Amino acid sequence: MITCLRNHFEQFCSSRGYTLDEVLPCVVSRNGEVWTIDVEHSAYPRIRRRPEITAPDLARTDAPSFLTKVKNFASAAVQHVAAGMPMASDEEIIRRHDICLTCEHLQNDACILCGCPVSRAAGYVSKLSWADQSCPAGKWGPVS
Repeated sequence: MITCLRNHFEQFCSSRGYTLDEVLPCVVSRNGEVWTIDVEHSAYPRIRRRPEITAPDLARTDAPSFLTKVKNFASAAVQHVAAGMPMASDEEIIRRHDICLTCEHLQNDACILCGCPVSRAAGYVSKLSWADQSCPAGKWGPVS
């Protein structure tokens, strides 16, 4: 289950070639603009229906190797510790997560640019929850 803003979910669906009406069965609850989505539901748009045209340097479709993921995580962790381990607020984590859900670089719940998991799971051991970190595609940055 994920919680996100309706318009972010709509953008995410659209980026994968689905209309909001087609994926409404996976919406578990609505509280105004905040929706809870069952990502395990068969109506959830896991894959793209149509290819998107991307800039040549962003057209990467393969995930980083395991070693690259380890190197990227270690580098981010060292930076995070050096910065005093600042944590983002729950609101910031939700905002970042919603942005990632609509990103063309999201594949199998991970960023294909850096390999980081895109999850709001308990513990927040990811760049989404580390206030000093930023998106490798420049879609969100550090917070103070």
